[in-house]
Amino acid sequence: MSRVYVFKASLLSYGKGRVIIYPPKEYQLKLSKYRGKKVKIIAVIEEEQP
Repeated sequence: MSRVYVFKASLLSYGKGRVIIYPPKEYQLKLSKYRGKKVKIIAVIEEEQP
């Protein structure tokens, strides 16, 4: 069974070209049980409007 979580997240630099996806506080506890597991991420980056 798959679980799907949808939220807005911040992308942070981790150094040496690595990036961290930082979920909002209300999702951190839910996602912490998957720490260390490989997960599939779909990232949607909207273009900024002038």
